[in-house]
Amino acid sequence: MSTRAKRTPKSRSAAEVKSEEPAERIDDKIGIDDEEDNVGPRVPRHSLLQPSNGTSPHVYRAGAIMHMSLRNFITYDRIDVAPGPHMNMIIGPNGTGKSSIVCAIALGLGENTSVMKRAKDISEFVKHGHAHGSIEITLATGEAGGGGAVRIRREIHREGNRSAWRIDGRAATFGEVQRRTRELRIQVNNLCQFLPQDRVVEFSKMTPPQLLKQTQAAVGRDDLAALQAELVKQRAEERRALGEAQRLRSDADALRQQNAVLERDVQRWQERQAAESQLRVLEALVPLARYHDAKDAYDAAKQTRAAAHAHYQHARTAAGPAQEEIDALEAAAAAREQARRRAGEARAGSERGARQQLARLERLEAAQAELRTELAEVKTRAQRRRAQADALRAEVAALEAEAARLEQAEPAARSDDVISAEARSTRERKLELSNELVRVQDEKRALLSSGRQAGSELERVAARLRSLDDVAARRREALRRVSEDTVRALEWLEANRGLFAQHVFAPVCLEATVRDARFASLIESVVSAGSLRTFVAQSAADYHTFTREVNDRQRLRVDVVGPARDLDAFRAPQPHDALRELGFDGYALDFIDAPRPVLAALCARDSVHEVPLALGAVDHAAAEARMLFREYVSDSTRYTVARGRYGSRAASVTTSRTRASARLLGAGDSDDVRAQRERLGADASRLRDQQSANEARMKRLTHDERVLRDEHRAADAREQELRDASRRAADAAARRERHAIHIESKRAQLASLAGADASASQRQQQQADTRRIDDALRANARDRAAALAACAESAAAACGAIRGLAAAGLAAHGDARALGELRAAAARHRDAIDDAAQAFERADAAWSGAKAHVKACLAESQAAARAMSDAEKQATRDALEQRRDASCADVEAELATCRQRIRLAAASGLSAGVVAQHAERMQRLAALVAAAQDEELALQRIRRHKKALRERWEQPLADAVARINTHFRAMFDRIACLGEVALARAGDGAGAGDGDGADAGADDEDYDAWGIDIRVAFRAAEALQPLDSHRQSGGERAVATILYLQALQALVAAPFRVVDEINQGMDERNERLVHSLIVDSACQHGSSQYFLITPKLLPDLDYHPLMRVLCIFNGEWQPEAFNFGKYITNARRQPV
Repeated sequence: MSTRAKRTPKSRSAAEVKSEEPAERIDDKIGIDDEEDNVGPRVPRHSLLQPSNGTSPHVYRAGAIMHMSLRNFITYDRIDVAPGPHMNMIIGPNGTGKSSIVCAIALGLGENTSVMKRAKDISEFVKHGHAHGSIEITLATGEAGGGGAVRIRREIHREGNRSAWRIDGRAATFGEVQRRTRELRIQVNNLCQFLPQDRVVEFSKMTPPQLLKQTQAAVGRDDLAALQAELVKQRAEERRALGEAQRLRSDADALRQQNAVLERDVQRWQERQAAESQLRVLEALVPLARYHDAKDAYDAAKQTRAAAHAHYQHARTAAGPAQEEIDALEAAAAAREQARRRAGEARAGSERGARQQLARLERLEAAQAELRTELAEVKTRAQRRRAQADALRAEVAALEAEAARLEQAEPAARSDDVISAEARSTRERKLELSNELVRVQDEKRALLSSGRQAGSELERVAARLRSLDDVAARRREALRRVSEDTVRALEWLEANRGLFAQHVFAPVCLEATVRDARFASLIESVVSAGSLRTFVAQSAADYHTFTREVNDRQRLRVDVVGPARDLDAFRAPQPHDALRELGFDGYALDFIDAPRPVLAALCARDSVHEVPLALGAVDHAAAEARMLFREYVSDSTRYTVARGRYGSRAASVTTSRTRASARLLGAGDSDDVRAQRERLGADASRLRDQQSANEARMKRLTHDERVLRDEHRAADAREQELRDASRRAADAAARRERHAIHIESKRAQLASLAGADASASQRQQQQADTRRIDDALRANARDRAAALAACAESAAAACGAIRGLAAAGLAAHGDARALGELRAAAARHRDAIDDAAQAFERADAAWSGAKAHVKACLAESQAAARAMSDAEKQATRDALEQRRDASCADVEAELATCRQRIRLAAASGLSAGVVAQHAERMQRLAALVAAAQDEELALQRIRRHKKALRERWEQPLADAVARINTHFRAMFDRIACLGEVALARAGDGAGAGDGDGADAGADDEDYDAWGIDIRVAFRAAEALQPLDSHRQSGGERAVATILYLQALQALVAAPFRVVDEINQGMDERNERLVHSLIVDSACQHGSSQYFLITPKLLPDLDYHPLMRVLCIFNGEWQPEAFNFGKYITNARRQPV
């Protein structure tokens, strides 16, 4: 059992001196192996107090560290460490090299430099000023007798950045070293065994699956890890087998569908074969059907012929009308027709005479009308001449009046010379205006061309400016490549800014810009990647709203900081003049443009107000000697200065190279970009001024053009007026000339009429014409009276002839009717005899044809029967029996249908190969079905094997986690908090719904996603929350981390464990409780070796006799000569 005593670290039980030899003998006892490290007999400036509790090597577990020797490693010239087999507490001020021992353990046991998060190259772990360094670690092997040990030595060479390995003094390879450490169950890369200072936060960021893998390795259950890996493999194989079975079933279904189409082709081919067989039967059946139809037709024709012959005989014996009666009626009718013809001729003659007299009368009346018209013409001729003369006089007077009016209304026009001169002057002015218009238009076109060029240039400049302004989009895309969660949180913030009382700033990399692009990569080396992705809230309420929505509900891994101190509260450690004297260009803060809250957050998180930057080299010696800065960047190299808190505070410098280019801040405006932006802005202003000047000039030219066009239109109008005036003058002269000619013509006509009225011969001729016309009228009257008397006589004769013709016509009509009836009866009798004879002839011909046809069909069927085999004859008889009532036409139609089916089948391109193809596909289908069944059987085997593996893995794993949970909860109970550890079963549900019932409904089959959930609550009435880097403070995460590691102590199989400065950030109460828990668990018999590194201890802590406290004395403050034995002796004499 452990004993607890409330003592200070100076008490005798806290640290014991291994030897009280004088100081000058300590150097000899440590020993220096390398020649280059042999600096003489002086006392080293760093040493180690080693307790002498008498622990023997045989109690060391296999793989525990028995001894460690360092040469020229980081801050050490040389050091030897002899840890105990149980609890080892390494204490010392900051900067003395405690974490360097942790680095030595990791690097000396074959781990990569990336585990330490300190430097990339192994050569950077060699102390400044030295070319070589070495790490030698002695490990217990746990062999029988307890004396087994193995020494592993790593020699580091700065030149070439290389290492050399030795095992027990002989050269070895890196692979041999790794194999030896694995045999001893050493897992330096497992955070559950090896937790350096720089990876405490990384432990809390581990996902549950990662924590499960680390825990399984830490408890030494390699079988559990192997089982989980096998389960993951079997699950993948199950998915593959399931997918393959589904694919095979899908292929089989697709092949069935293809075969269904092929089966239709096979069926059509079989139908074609059957149709061809049926064709031969039908072709043989047609002659028989044709004979049967011909025989039926012959029998019917024979019956029809006998009936026609009987009808003909009956028609010949029937009686008809007497021919003598017909002849008498025909003679009487001929006589009456002769009398009617004579009466008609008499009527025609009378009608011709009457028509001739009427025509003569009409000619006489026409002649009388002509004579009267001529008489009237003779009497009115003189009157017309007088009226015509009066009309001509009136027309002449009107024309003379019109000529006078024209003379008065159209005075003489201007002379042609005056009009021509003015027209010429107007045309010359128009030409001048046209030339001026052309000049103005040419200048406008030039201005338009210049304007277009200026517009194109302005658009190009604007495009360049837009490309320079597109910084935010480029940075956001760069941020998306680094952290998708941060971009998703930003998108949510932009859509929900109304939820916040004050403005919440976007990630720092989007809010901040670097004033000089040359410093972007330097600033990114100072500002952590997490800070660049951090949101900044200005109030506590907004901070909690953001974390509740983004971190808790959406489960996004993003960082947000609440309100920090005001930016003015952050003071630079040195004035800028002092910076420039050392060669620095300024502090990182000086080169960042951002809102004040963002700058304050950067100062609080990354101390950008304290880190100086320089593009070139600086005075490193002065900077380190004056201890001005903890960190600075110079010439693309970051320098971290660590110094002790006591003595001379000697500085140790760690260097690392900065990135060649910035990832998130590289898209800002550099001086070149700003200069280019200013130049483009000036170009844009110049082009806009040019466009404005062009627009003003264009307005003036447009006004001038409008004035010129108005003047041109006025000249056109004046020119048209002159042409109209000239035309009007010509028209007026022409009208006057035409009026004069017209007046002269009318006057000549009037003179001619006046001369005709004065002639005496004209009056005599008129009297003679009057007498002649009167004589002709009297002769015409006498001729008309004679014509009327002759016409009346002809009309009377015609009436008598018409009456005789009517009587003869009535008598002839009666005779004709009687004669027609007799003739019709006789014709009907003859027709009946002819019809009967023709019917008999047709029946006889049909009978003869049917007889010949039936004989031909009989011969054809007999010939076809002779050509058929017995089987075909039987098939034909069967077919004939089935078609007993079918006619030849029906059989031929069936034959045509059969031939059509065969032609269609032949046109489809089917052949006998389709049957073979169908059979081959059926074989493939059977093979696919068999393969699918094999895959399903394999799937069942995999599931049975997986079930057995899970039973072997899950229960032991659950038991181990339950034991860890028991210890974890108990330790949290001791610190009055809540904590639990649970096995998280997570899966994709891929095993559900397979259709065979195996593992149906399984939803925890994704074994690679199984994990361990750590949930804690540090305050009263607080629900258990998952442990992560967002919910708990740094101290709370440290408490949960160390307690989880302590809970593993009872199960751990690792030979040693290292925890570096885990107590940093804890409050005093938690630190004291956690220390007590660590001591209790680590100081039990059989427990693993434990290293706890801390820069400080609280007073009155609990200690245990199995503990070994290792105090580091390292630094330039250590005196040249110091008797450690005497110091310890005096310390032991101090009263407790």
